[in-house]
Amino acid sequence: MISYLTYLLVLVASPSSVVYNDPPEEPKTIEWKKETHDFGNIAEGTKAKYTFTFTNKGTTPAAITGASASCGCTVPSYSKEPVAPGADGSVTAIFDSNGKLGNQTKTITVVTTAGTYYLTIKCIVTKVAEKPKSPIILNN
Repeated sequence: MISYLTYLLVLVASPSSVVYNDPPEEPKTIEWKKETHDFGNIAEGTKAKYTFTFTNKGTTPAAITGASASCGCTVPSYSKEPVAPGADGSVTAIFDSNGKLGNQTKTITVVTTAGTYYLTIKCIVTKVAEKPKSPIILNN
């Protein structure tokens, strides 16, 4: 009876004594100065532009192979040339707020030879106050 009880105890206790280690994270060779930019409040119809910059911290050149936005209202552009180790590169995002009111969050997916990165732009688009179409005369 004791050997059966000992066997059960060892069987139940064994999984809890196993240590599971996550695989070590691969070091990122591209370091972004900033991965999120908040434009704050902008008037509807504004084309807001921001340039994200990065440094190649690796030992080999890194190249951007593609960049796409989560919405057609945001257009990313980037240099097609490889970025040498220690050098800086950039991705520019232009957000067209025409027809977009309220809180806006857009993601730019940047695919590089060193991995995939996600950049974010945010803003609150406010309606532009309309000007009167004809002069208003008061108390005449």
